[in-house]
Amino acid sequence: MNESSLKKNIKSAIFSLLQEKKAETSIPPKEEKEEKPKEKPKEKKKSKPGIKIAAGAVGRGSFKKFVREAGARSNDEPKRLMKDLGIARAPNGSDLEKIQQILSVAINFHPAMKEAYLGAPESQEKLPDGKMMPGVAVHVSNISERDGMKFILHTLMGAKNAGYLKLGGGVEIGKGQKSPIFIYSL
Repeated sequence: MNESSLKKNIKSAIFSLLQEKKAETSIPPKEEKEEKPKEKPKEKKKSKPGIKIAAGAVGRGSFKKFVREAGARSNDEPKRLMKDLGIARAPNGSDLEKIQQILSVAINFHPAMKEAYLGAPESQEKLPDGKMMPGVAVHVSNISERDGMKFILHTLMGAKNAGYLKLGGGVEIGKGQKSPIFIYSL
């Protein structure tokens, strides 16, 4: 055999070995993949017990220093935060009644809360979808609505972390039509 035919035979042998290897490790054809049973459509999930701010309610950017500090305290030392706000025990009632009681005590007890908020009565608001929803209307005084929402979130998260607020469902803090801040169950 001459050198060129030897090279051709070697190349041919290598090529056929590579083809065999590729066939062994190749992905099954699409037809086999499509035989998998289709997944059931996802059911509407119930809201998790938690507290959140409504999408788009606070916008972008950083919050005032005292609001960020309250957030840190709600995670690091929630029981001391609750003590400073005058909350000594877990309230009773529905989720909204518990939230209303916690906010009312804090607003009436702590001087900074008293200056920032005018009150937190139970109320009803019309949501963007047109549905009337019971909730807690929070009126602000010497604090922006944006910082007020975040501060309320930190207060409620502190109560939750301290074991004073156990929710049965989800709660959302948003803008109301009649009140600057409206808290309602999801």
